[in-house]
Amino acid sequence: MLQDLDSLAARIGQMVQFTRQLQTERSALQAQLKVLDQEQDSLRRQLQLREHDYSLVEKKLSEHASQVQSQQSEAQSQLLALQKNLEHYKTQSETLSQQLQVSQADVKRLRLVTDQARENIDSILVRLPGAAQE
Repeated sequence: MLQDLDSLAARIGQMVQFTRQLQTERSALQAQLKVLDQEQDSLRRQLQLREHDYSLVEKKLSEHASQVQSQQSEAQSQLLALQKNLEHYKTQSETLSQQLQVSQADVKRLRLVTDQARENIDSILVRLPGAAQE
């Protein structure tokens, strides 16, 4: 019976040792779990910050895209207005060029007529009685 008690005591000792080992492992696992929970919280905060930053960047990108679209529309309308002005001024320039050519032709014609009139007047003046003979 003593041997049974010794055997039982040895078994109880092993159980106590095994229980302590399990408690040590449990404590270690709880510590690891606590560290992992802290890491998870830290990662969650980082994720929230990144999502917030992403949201801000996305908002700015959207604002910039709408500004670019607005500026492109404005530039397009200005370009159309400038092209219209260009066509108007081209037409006006062509009209003025044509008027200048007509005016220059008129001036040439008038000079010819003036020169002929002078010659005619000079020839009439020369034939008048009492005109100075050269």
